[in-house]
Amino acid sequence: MGGARALAGHRPAALNALPGSTLAAGGQPLLAALFGRELSAQFHDGRWPEREFAVHGDPGRLPDPLRGPALANFDALAQRYNGPLSFGRGARDARTLAIQTNAANLYRLGLTVYLHDVAPVVRGAADFLRALEGELGLAEGAARLAAFASPEDDGVSPHFDAEDVISIQLQGRKTFHVGKVAGLDSPWGEQYGPGMLPADDLYPQAGGGFPAPVEADLEPVEMVPGSVLFLPRGTWHRTLAQRDSFSLSIVLRQPAPLETLVQGLHGLLLQDPAWRRPLRRGDEARAQALLDRLPGLIARLEPRQLLVETEAQRLAGIGPDSRFQRIPQSGLRAEREGGRVILKISAWDRDWIERPTLATDISPSVIPLLDWIGGRAGAFTAGELAGRFPEAPFDFVRKLLDKLVRAQYLRLLWFPALSP
Repeated sequence: MGGARALAGHRPAALNALPGSTLAAGGQPLLAALFGRELSAQFHDGRWPEREFAVHGDPGRLPDPLRGPALANFDALAQRYNGPLSFGRGARDARTLAIQTNAANLYRLGLTVYLHDVAPVVRGAADFLRALEGELGLAEGAARLAAFASPEDDGVSPHFDAEDVISIQLQGRKTFHVGKVAGLDSPWGEQYGPGMLPADDLYPQAGGGFPAPVEADLEPVEMVPGSVLFLPRGTWHRTLAQRDSFSLSIVLRQPAPLETLVQGLHGLLLQDPAWRRPLRRGDEARAQALLDRLPGLIARLEPRQLLVETEAQRLAGIGPDSRFQRIPQSGLRAEREGGRVILKISAWDRDWIERPTLATDISPSVIPLLDWIGGRAGAFTAGELAGRFPEAPFDFVRKLLDKLVRAQYLRLLWFPALSP
């Protein structure tokens, strides 16, 4: 329970990551509150721990969002939660079932219950996750907050996840049995364990055979209220509750380079009609011609395009070669009100409703730049705009483009141009 299947359809929150935020008690960084300063330094130094580790201490040290009324006990959370959940008898069977019902009733039946995404019903949880992503250097939306409840003498069956997990014990007592998966470093895709059907993505990773927990030396980790356990992806673990157990799981799923490479290459290939035209049976010669051109396309990608960047990070890096394109459904007008010139922008939201996104005073000298941008149907670079208006300092041009992107009048193009 708690694997990649729970991410299906998950939409990242709209908040930006908040590097350096201090939401924990006493104003200390979140990682220090969870793991202590010495262990948290491993994350800050970019050295993600390759082995599991646990810390124990007073639950009062945990960040405020993890100690609010919604997490007072499992019943309190279940009354607020109406999202997807899974349940099973993990101590006896690996199979779990997904259902939408009241989680507390399943728990009272003696079942282990997993709530996939509780952040929407926990006050401050969304800000907490965005701040934690910032401290870890992860992409916005990479962290998710889930919850587990296991009755006494139940838990989860042996499995490993394809994502990093931070388990936080809130109530009760349970034991993890943990150990590294042999022969499969940094698994990608979905969770796997005995009694589970492997996803197709696992076959290319496990050509030598699927791993089994009997091959690992599993060590016990006792979890009591205030205990925090870090499990790197590819760690066998099973649990058994000695007393009715309620815990949280911070699930960390940072996109892998194989995903960002595909995204960057996708943007390049879409610009070439030859790659958009379908192949028919017997088109091997044309398929070979496309493959012959592929190395040249890959060479156009830059290392930064394998990194996961937020929109804010991309905007902070605007340079002369940064490319933009006007969003057709957005509107822009400059209105004179007395001695003022007010720039007003509107854009469609997800429901196709036009809403105002910006209203701000501008200098009349900005209007020619806006007219030039408004007359461009295709993509243009910041350098082109700056070259057309050399009297405007480039820093001014950069700030104007930043504002127009944030107001959803322009789109900052994240993929390289196929043609120079």
